[in-house]
Amino acid sequence: MEHEKAESTDEKGIISKYYDGIHFPTLVPGDVKDHLNAVKNLKHRECDILLGAFPKSGTHWAFDVLYMLQTGKAEYSFDKIIALDFEPTEKFDALDSPRVLVTHFYPQHIPKYMVDEKCKIVYIYRNPKDTAVSAHLFLQRFDMVGFLGYDGEWEQYLELFTKKHVYYNSWFDHVKSWMEFKKTNPHLPILFMSYEDMKRDLRSCVQVIAEHLGSKQDPEFLDQVADKCQFSPMSKAKTADKTETAMSKDGSNPFYRKENLTVVKTACEYEDNHTFTLGRRVKL
Repeated sequence: MEHEKAESTDEKGIISKYYDGIHFPTLVPGDVKDHLNAVKNLKHRECDILLGAFPKSGTHWAFDVLYMLQTGKAEYSFDKIIALDFEPTEKFDALDSPRVLVTHFYPQHIPKYMVDEKCKIVYIYRNPKDTAVSAHLFLQRFDMVGFLGYDGEWEQYLELFTKKHVYYNSWFDHVKSWMEFKKTNPHLPILFMSYEDMKRDLRSCVQVIAEHLGSKQDPEFLDQVADKCQFSPMSKAKTADKTETAMSKDGSNPFYRKENLTVVKTACEYEDNHTFTLGRRVKL
């Protein structure tokens, strides 16, 4: 599988594995086609849950919420999150049940049994402006064997983002594909949850997710889950653990930066008509 470099104005592009019209991260193991086929044929296990999201939409945050609800314990998972995208399928067979499977894949690439067995799915989405800012900063900090990052400036990254030259192409295409997937599969239990709603009222969101999963809904337990999954205590606990800090260039946790995004000097506004502003208007 050849790597493709999407060029930006300063010739600093993002190295990806390109297949089926999609830019996949270089961390996808081996040949992308072979890996997708293996994921498609992953063995079914009772009580599996799928967590889907475009990168940097709150995946790690939502994972711990789902993990606590699935296990019935208000305790963090300090194991490395095993994503369908980046690990050989043998690793998923070795996971204990109940499994929370994580992916950034488009719906056509998720395991077949998820549809056949009507597994519970939760899809997290986030304001594309904040997603783009978070992704740019993450790519500059993340450091892992086999990962080819991006060290270009914000303006160049935003141009790549608007031209669908980032991992998984486009926030808009990704969210739209999952919405259409839900529409064409009305029998599937798919819950859409926004990052902003979780930030605004996590306790209510935990309640909604628990009801969707059919998990333990004791009010005291859900209170504990919401308290544990607030940004500050979660970030502190995760940063103290070395599993994720080992993946950054500066020893910080690349998955938990800070609660409020830094305001960037370049104008980047998300509008109802899906237009970004970067000195000029770029229609997606």
